[in-house]
Parts: sequence; C-alpha cells; structure tokens
Amino acid sequence: METKDVFLKIKELGHINSKRDELREYCKVKFNELTKNLNQRILKNDAGALIDSIFNGLVDNSGTKSKVKVINIVLQTMRKEATSLTHCGDVISRLCLELPRMPIEDLLLWNNDSVQSIVDDSDVNMIWRDVLPECLNVIATQSSVKHCGTDMSGSEYKEQCIHLLCMSRWQEKQLVQLAAMFKDMHLSRTDHRRVVNKMCTHIADLPPEALPPLVHQLLKLCKLYNLEVVLAHLSHYFNIHLYSKLEPPPQDSESTTMDIDDIVQHSHAELSRCLSTCLYHISQGAADPELIRRHLKQWPKTQLLRAPFLIDLALAVSDKGTEFRSVCLDVIKSAIEQRTLDELRSKESAWVRSVLPPDVNVANMLKVLTTESANHRELTVRGLINLAFSLLSVSRVKAVAPACWSHGKLILVRLCKSQPNTAQHILGQLADRLCGDISQRQYSDCLYILCKLTPVSIEGCPQLSTILESCQPGADYAHAGAVYAAVRPLISFSARVRDALVMVCRKGLYSRDSQHRCLSLHGFLTVLKHMKLSSSQCPGDSGCGSQYSAHSYLTQVAVDLHATQQGARVTSRVRNEAICLEVISILRRCLVQDAIVKQLLYFEIYECAKEKHVLHESILELLYEHISKFLADEEETTPLMWDKCVQITPVTALLTEPIGSLLYVISQFVQPIEEESDDILSSQSDSNSAHLRTKLMAVLDRLCECENLLQIDMQDLGLSDLTPESNARKIKVQQTLQCYETLMAHKIMQWTPHTSHAGLVYNLYKSYSQLLDNTKATPKGGKKGKLNETRDTIKSQKSQKSQKEKGKTKLSNMVKDRAGPFKPLPCVWDLGFCYRVLQLLYSEEVTWSSLEQRNQIRGKRDFHQFVLRSVVTALQETRDKNRIGTHGLKVAALVYDRAVCRFQDLCDFDDAAALGCLEVFKTCLNLLLTSHHSFKVESVLSGITGETEASPSANMSRILGHVHTALSQLDAESAVERDLMLRKHTALLVHTAGVLLETPVTACAALNTVTSKLEDYVRTSKQECLPLIGPLLSACYREQREAVLLDQLFDKLSIVLGKIDEEESSAATQDTVDFPSIDSRSGHTVLTTICIHLNNRYKCIEHLLNRGKDLSTALNNATHSNQQRIEKELCELWRWVTVQLCQASGWAARLCALRCCVGGASERVLAAAARLYALLAALCRHLPAHLPLVPQLRLDRLFKLSGKKLSSVTDNLITYLEASQDHQKASKVLRETKLIPRLVLEAEQFSKHAILLGNKAKLDFQQYLSLGTARDFRIRAPVLMEVLNAEQERPDGEDINDAATEILSASENEQDSDENENNSRNKRRRIS
Repeated sequence: METKDVFLKIKELGHINSKRDELREYCKVKFNELTKNLNQRILKNDAGALIDSIFNGLVDNSGTKSKVKVINIVLQTMRKEATSLTHCGDVISRLCLELPRMPIEDLLLWNNDSVQSIVDDSDVNMIWRDVLPECLNVIATQSSVKHCGTDMSGSEYKEQCIHLLCMSRWQEKQLVQLAAMFKDMHLSRTDHRRVVNKMCTHIADLPPEALPPLVHQLLKLCKLYNLEVVLAHLSHYFNIHLYSKLEPPPQDSESTTMDIDDIVQHSHAELSRCLSTCLYHISQGAADPELIRRHLKQWPKTQLLRAPFLIDLALAVSDKGTEFRSVCLDVIKSAIEQRTLDELRSKESAWVRSVLPPDVNVANMLKVLTTESANHRELTVRGLINLAFSLLSVSRVKAVAPACWSHGKLILVRLCKSQPNTAQHILGQLADRLCGDISQRQYSDCLYILCKLTPVSIEGCPQLSTILESCQPGADYAHAGAVYAAVRPLISFSARVRDALVMVCRKGLYSRDSQHRCLSLHGFLTVLKHMKLSSSQCPGDSGCGSQYSAHSYLTQVAVDLHATQQGARVTSRVRNEAICLEVISILRRCLVQDAIVKQLLYFEIYECAKEKHVLHESILELLYEHISKFLADEEETTPLMWDKCVQITPVTALLTEPIGSLLYVISQFVQPIEEESDDILSSQSDSNSAHLRTKLMAVLDRLCECENLLQIDMQDLGLSDLTPESNARKIKVQQTLQCYETLMAHKIMQWTPHTSHAGLVYNLYKSYSQLLDNTKATPKGGKKGKLNETRDTIKSQKSQKSQKEKGKTKLSNMVKDRAGPFKPLPCVWDLGFCYRVLQLLYSEEVTWSSLEQRNQIRGKRDFHQFVLRSVVTALQETRDKNRIGTHGLKVAALVYDRAVCRFQDLCDFDDAAALGCLEVFKTCLNLLLTSHHSFKVESVLSGITGETEASPSANMSRILGHVHTALSQLDAESAVERDLMLRKHTALLVHTAGVLLETPVTACAALNTVTSKLEDYVRTSKQECLPLIGPLLSACYREQREAVLLDQLFDKLSIVLGKIDEEESSAATQDTVDFPSIDSRSGHTVLTTICIHLNNRYKCIEHLLNRGKDLSTALNNATHSNQQRIEKELCELWRWVTVQLCQASGWAARLCALRCCVGGASERVLAAAARLYALLAALCRHLPAHLPLVPQLRLDRLFKLSGKKLSSVTDNLITYLEASQDHQKASKVLRETKLIPRLVLEAEQFSKHAILLGNKAKLDFQQYLSLGTARDFRIRAPVLMEVLNAEQERPDGEDINDAATEILSASENEQDSDENENNSRNKRRRIS
C-alpha cells in the first residue's frame, strides 16, 4: 500500500504547477521506492501522466543520473511487456522528450540496444521506432563519439548503424514501423536509396492486407526522392499477383503446365481491394502529385504497358487538372502507339520480328483495366474515358491510327456495359467531338459501336438527341450521314431515338442547302432500312407478331402489343409498317427538289426496301406517278419529254431530273421476286403491286423498243461550245446514255431460263455505242477550215478585217469551241447487278439462264468490253463498305476464277476483254486490301480463292502463282501486232502483283517460292516490269531475303548509269544479261525505288534505336528479374542494329557511287546518305551507357564500312553534283544542292560521337574515320591543267612590259569596285 501511495502522491503533485518544488523534494526522498516498483506501475493506464510527473520531479544535479535510471527501467519494461498502441505511445513519446538532454554515452547504449532489438526482433512494442531516431539525431551532431573502442564522428556512427540495419533481416511485422522510423531520420541520398531498396525487396512477399500501410509510410519516406523505386516494386507486386495473365511468356522459357493462379494464396477480391487502397494513398494521400507526374512522364514507354498498376496510377492522377491530364494520358497513349508500331515494324521486317520479344496484348490489358475500374472507387473511370478519347483523337495520317481508334472504342464499350452510369458522360464527350469536327469518321464509328453493343445503356441518354440535333453537313453530307447511320441499331426498338431522328430530318428537308436536304433524306432512308417488318402481310396470323415484332433490349422479351388511345391493341409489325408508310409519304417531297436529292433517293431506296415487300405497293405507286410526268404520248416518236428533265438558264443548263437513275430504280423494283407470297389475305395488296409492276414494265418495254430515245441530229450533236443550249444537249446525251444502261440492266434482270433477251440487250448496247461514238466525232464546224488550202490564206483573210470589226464581238464567238471533251456520267449500275451481269458473261453456274442463252451474248466481244468498263466505274464510285465487302468480294472471286486463272483462254477469246477483267480485278483488290475500309486480309484472300481453310499466305501464293503464270505467258509471246496490248496486260498484272506483295502476311514456303519466281521474271523479262521491283523488295525484306536482289540491281545500275569515279566510256563497254528492261532512262526510276526501300529500312532501324534508348532508361529502376530480361534484350538489339547498319552502309556506298541525275534523284540519294549518318551517330550516342557491350558488338567492321570508305564516296558525290551546276541559275543550284550541308553536318556528327565512344571504351575507332574535307578551298585539277597548258603554249616574246604598265589610282580602283558591287547586286536581284 505504501508504494501505491507514493505513485498517487507523485501523480497528485505533478498536476499542480505551484507544488513543483514539493514534487521534486518528494521524488528525491522516495526515489528508491519509486524505481523499485516502477516497472510494474508503468503498465497501468495512467503511465504517461506518471512518467511526466516523475521527470518533472527529477531536476537537481543528480537528476540526470536519476533520469537515466528511470529511462532504463522504462525501456526495458516496454520492450518486454506487450501493451496497447495508445499506452505505449503515451509513455515513449514523453520519454523521447528527455533523450536529447541525456549523456552521449547513455544515448549510444540505448541506440545500440534498439538496433539489437531490431536485429533480434526482441521488442514486442517496437519502441525503437521512436527511440532510435531521437538518439541518432543527437549523436549525429557530435564531432566525436567512441564506439567499440573506436573514435569516429557522429555522422559516421549514424551511417554505420543504418548500414547494419540494412544488412540485418527484417520481419514482415517490422516493415511499417521501420519505414516510419527512417522517415524521422535525416538520411543522406545514399543511405536513403539503400533503405528504400532494402524495404522494397520485402514488398513482393507481403499479403494484400499488409501492403497499404507500408505503402503509406513509404510515400512519406520518399517525399522528395526515390519514389520511382517504390512504384517499380509495387508494379512488380501487382504484376505477379493480380495481372499475371497479362505477362507475355518469356522468349526462350520452357513451357510449364502449371498456371500461376493455381499457387496464388490470395483471392482476387483481396488483391483488388489492396490495389484500390494503394491507388488512393498515392493519388489522394501522402504523395506529391507533381512528383508522381514527373516520374510518369519519364517512365520508359516500352515498360509502361508491362505495368498496369502504373497505368492505373496515371489514370487516377490525370483527374487532378489539365496539366496532369495531358501529361498522364499522353504517356499512356505514347506507350500504346509504340506497341502498335512494334507490331507494324514486325510485319515489315523479319529482322525486327527476330529481335522484339513477346509483349503485352494491349486489348487484353485494357479489358482488365476497365473491369478493375469498378473496384477502384471511381478513381480511374474518368481517366479511362479521357484516355479513350485521347486514343480516338490520333491523327489519321499516322499508321497506328486504326489500332488506336479500336482501343479507344473498346474502352468506352466495356465501361458502358459494366458501369451504365458512365454512358451519359461518354455521350457528352462524344457530342463535343462530333460538333467540333464531323469529318472525323472515328467518332461516328464509335457512336455506332456503342449503339450496337450497349443499347440498354445508350438508349435512355438525352445526349443522343443532342448529337442528332446538332449534326450539320459540311461540304459533303456523307460525314454527317454517318452519324445518322450510327444510331441504326436503336431504331428498331427505341421510339425515342426514332422520333428524334424523324423530327430532325423533317426540319432539314426544308433547308435551302442541298447538302442539308441530302442529309435529311439519308436519315429517312436509314429509318426505312432498319425498321423491322415482315416479308408479307399476315394480319390474321397470331404467330407473326412474335416472329417479326420488335424486341425490347430492356426486358429481352418480344414486345408485340401496343395500345392506341382507345385501348385497341396494335401489333409491333403493324405499327412499324405504319411508320414506314409515313416515311414514304414524306419522301414524296424529295421528288420536287433538285437533282442531287433525287439521285440519292433513287440510288438508296431499293436497298432500303427490297426485303420489305409490304412497302412495294406504295413505292411503285410513287415511282409510277413520277415517271408519268416525263412520258410522252404514244403518238410521239420520242417516248421521253427531255425538256422537263433539263432547265435552261441564261448562263447555263441544269439537270432537274436524273431520268436514268429513275428508270434504273424502277427496273430494280419490277424485277422478278424469287419467293412470291401465296397468302390469300394479302391477295388484294399483291394484285395492286402486280398491276403497278405491269404498268411500269410497259413503260420500260416501250423505251426498249424505241429506236431513238433522243431526238437529235446524230451527225452533229452540238456539244462543242459553252452556250446554255449546248450544255442542255450535253446533259440530255448523258442521261440518254444512262437510260440505255438502265434498259440493258432491265432486260438482264428480267432474264429467266424461259425468256432470253440477248438480242435486245445487244441492240440496246449498239444504240448506246453509236450515240457515244457520235459524241467523239468532229463537228461539222471543224470542216470549214478545209475550204482554205493553206493557213496563210486564212491569215490573209483575217488580216483584211478592219480595226472597227475587231472591236465588235458576238456572244456566240466568245463561247464557241471552248468546251472540253464530252464525258459520260458514271455507270448507273450497282454492284449487285454488276455481279449478275458478270455471272452472265463468265460464270458456269447461272441458275437463271441456260447455256444456249448465255452463249448468244457471250460471243459479243464489244459487249464484254463495255460491261467490264461499266463494272470498273461502278466499283470506283461505290463508297459503302458493306457493298464493297459483299458484292465487291464476289466480283473479285468471279473474275479471279474465270479470268485470272484462265488468262490464256480469255486472251485467245479477246485481248481487250482480258484487259478489262484484269482492270476489274485490280480495282477490287485496291478496294478490299486498302486500309481505308479495314477489311481483314485473311477474309478477303479466302473469299477470292474460295479456300476458307487455307492460311492467308497460302491463298496469296495461289493468286500470285496465277499472276506469274499469266506474266510468263505474255513474256513468251512475240506477236508484233499485240505489242501494245501486251504492254497493257503486263502493266496491269504487274500492278496487281504489287498490290498483293505490299500486303503483309506471314509467309510460307509456297509464298516464298512464288516470290522467287517473280524475282526471276523481273531479272529476265524484257517487258516493262520495273514497278514490281519495289513490292518485291518489300516482300523479300519481310523474310530477310532482299540482299541478293539489291546487289544485282546495283550491279545493273552501275553499268547502265555508270559510276562517278569511272569514265563513262568504260561503263558503256560492260554488259549483263540480267534486268534487260533497265536502261539508262529507266535506271533512274529504279534508283528512286531503291532509295525508297532504303528509307523503309532506316525506319525499322530508327525504331529499334529508340527502343534501345528507352530500355536503357528502364534499367535504372527495374527490379532484379526485369533487369536481367532488359539487359538480354538490349544486347540482342544492339547486335542486330549493328548488323543492319553494316548492310545499309554497304548499300549506301554503292548508291552514292552511281551517276544520278541532278534533281529529284540526287535529293533522294543525299537524303539516304544523310539519314544513314544520323542513325550511325544515334547508335554512338546510345552505346556509352553500355560500355561492357561495346567490345562484343564488333563495331570495327561497321566503322570500316561507314568511315573512310563511305565518306570518300559521299565526297565524290558532292563534288560531282557541284560540278554539274556550273552553268545553272543560282536559285536552281540552291534548290538542288540544299541537302549537301545537311549531309556534311551528319557525317561530322557521326565522326565526333564515334571518337567519343572510342575514348570511353578505350578503343581506337579514329583510325577508321575520315579526317574530313575542307570545302572552302579546293584545287580543281582540270582547270589547273588548262591554265598550265596555256602558259606553256604562250610565245616567249609575249612577256610583260613593265614600262607599258599603267598604274591606276586608288580612286579609280574604288570606283571600279563600286561598279562591280552594283552590278553584282543587280544580278542577285534578278536571280532572286
């Protein structure tokens, strides 16, 4: 009881400041009793207040020793007895206030005890977290301390303690307290780096619940520096545990059947919560956002996609302001572009494929990030949306644009699906982009993908109506029309979207702008096309509602019943039919508008309504009423009233009715339907439609039987001047030609196995051909000149006119004979009919015609040529991707099977028809394989060949094999009468082969064989096959086989063009049998092709140099496992780049040695040499960071090729080009030699960096380099020899007479110099 009373008394006195003296006296008296039981008393809850009172009572001379004793007791007790965090904190915090005033010897003792307790893990309360920093901070200020018998400074002792701590083994439970302890120490940069590295090595083994507290303390510890180390280890942690499936397999690892998920001890939910908490601590907690932004900006692009955690962090930080958003999103976008560019370069070069290791799949990574964003407390959602629009904003000029757009759409679609609340924000952002620049098709495509894949989320957003209302056409309505077409997946079930679109289109149909009216018509046609209707009317069938009703995406149940205001039920089919009939009634207004609106209506309405047979009656009635306005009476010889189709103004003539297109759409609707409805209930509607069809058929038959559709003088059409009447006649002739095309199409559409129209079709073609030939004939007015025998007579007659008559000018004379040649309009046929007519001419499987009927028209060679020209025109005019992908692919497959594969048989039939088939096939390939439509190459090639199971390279080898066979057959023919046609055939086949060879596919043995055959053809053929050289070089470069072809081309060019350092006569005496088509004229074209190919190689080398630089930066902060991988990749990359630069240096030397023409060719050669030197200099700049690798790269051979050997050739080239400019104008000289200074600069930069690299690596590279050329002063040997010869030939008597020499005064010299300066200035003005 006495001891308890002592502590109560001390505590009571300690609370009263006025009794402080009494407290001191009492503590002095009771000190022994106090220390005896203090170890047990401080375990009570009020220990903090008690310790404070005791320290306040021990202040006399012996107080220091007393306090030391008390501190020892407290430290020993708190290390052994477990207490609460609050209790321990109260005691130790009061204790630490006394430590700075204690003796150094005691501080050293306590510090050593704390260090030892960390090593032994003997401190249950880990009080060293507060004691150790206080002791070390005081000790570090001492100039000299004695530790273990050694005198050292306090800072040295502190460094030794930190080193000892870093060498010890830390327990998982100590990490958070250690981080907090080191935060309170004043560490040097070296010690700080050591501590952070030591602590981060434990991150990989931590459980998810232990990581966030440690991250929080590490962020405080790394407030100023070394934050990148923490980020790198955190990224590695989540890569192992959470994103393990995204990691690409190692390039040379042994495969294992064990999945890493099988050995993971933590659930995905735990790891996801851990990631979310860490992101919160970093983005919203202790870390400095500016420091994070700087580190993210400097993070290597090649490693960022391998660290999804860092991408999540960048997305979270991007929401902190405009500057943060631009930096963070640009970092991610640049990394994605870099990865996409890796794939493109891998397709272009086998070397790049062999060097680049397997990398992250960007699409899979984005899928994981969008899925995880739902668990991150919306930290990354807004950043993901901004990233998606940043990817969509990539310029279409870049090669990586389609891939980036695809990734942006992927992000938005997955966010709308998983988090529907983001749809409004996404559509708001999309509306801003569409209002800003509607010509950017990627935004309208994105809207279509969202409507198609996430209709539930998108349909209810009010921003969708805003997009439709704010859509305005520019110079072309097609871009705005793509926005209207983008909502087509919603039209079938969303009344809100449908009503908004109809309202906007109704308003736009009354606009004054024709493009706006076309846009509105396009919107109505979109509604008409995508409304769901039954194929026939079945109002009494109860089952038709469930089959053809609109389906609700909201309930996934067929919505079949709608109620009117009176309560009667209306099926969805009937309701949709009423809407479509209302749209057709609205379209009547388009028939009174200008020709461009009508043209669009006629071209699209059949595609929109061909499968909606219930609408055909209304459309046929509409068309019949309209065509009746232009039909003449039966008694008239001309069946059409052409004057109603053309409007003549005082200045020109305008087309008001595209009658050819109108007749074509009529012929489309009256063609036989494969499956007619036999339903009794719909007999009334069918009878009406049949009656209208009969009437329209009669109209078309009347036109077919008419001998002359246009009443005009066929001998003189009068199309040669610019009068309004002549323009009107020209429009009538153009429309008449289209009418003949339509009538031919009509008869072919009506063709059945029982009725043949071969004779009538051919007669219509002859009329068409006759009219077209008459437009090319010389008008009668042109024959008046024949009355005069000579031009002199004409001039003499003109010279007799008076001056007054010259002043009088008639309007007819002003506009006469000034019009250009007549041009017919594009063919009115659509691609579907083009495929039908090609089937008639070439296919063996035509179900709607017999063989005898087909042969009646197939024997007409001129008709073949006309059809093929029309098909080419139709292909070129088609802009719709779906039509090209369906009908265009069918046309290509048919022509390939019947024309390309049987080329010789077709040539035997008709050379012109074979030429037309090749033109059709080439046009189809250009449309199908171009990047504009982004068709899949494997689908296109398999669709052409019909081999769906074969690989793309196998299909391409088949096509190229047939093309090579056709080229070989043409090369074997030597008929003189077919020389021109042979050249045309060869040119088309070469172009076709070039398009295929430029398409990157993974090569196979068959494709390599065909490519080798084409190489042999180019080597031996005498035909014009030089355009094939560039595609062959590209194809061979994809498989690392172009070296032999390039060397042979250089050998040939050195013969036909000559070398700069050789006489022209010596080059002319040499000859070779290879490449007979290359001569002195075409050699410059081949030279340009080689320069382009070398430039493509330089792009791959430059790409890898940039990758090497990025990897070098990544080594600084990489973890141990990643560091080994990066070092291995760098070694392989630098070795590859060295080999490639050796090859490029040899070819560049041979290129610069050729005699190129001054101008375009010389600019390409100079640019190739300058870029090579720039790449060499870049390599020398990057290698000093990897000096141990320099001896392994064997740079001696590279510097031998690119040093003196290459520099001597480039010096000769510069001298040759400057010598060729002696008698040229100054402006032309500057223009044609502007790249010479750049070449000299790049060569000097390369020499400088090579020497610096040699000095750092302690290698003598200077011996391989040229010393340079002083171009300011140069002795021209030929000029010097001429002067010396002239001196020798001068007679001896002609010595200088000093006596006769006149000395000019200084003023005269100055006057002469002024005159010379003025003359030179005037010359410079004239030159400039």
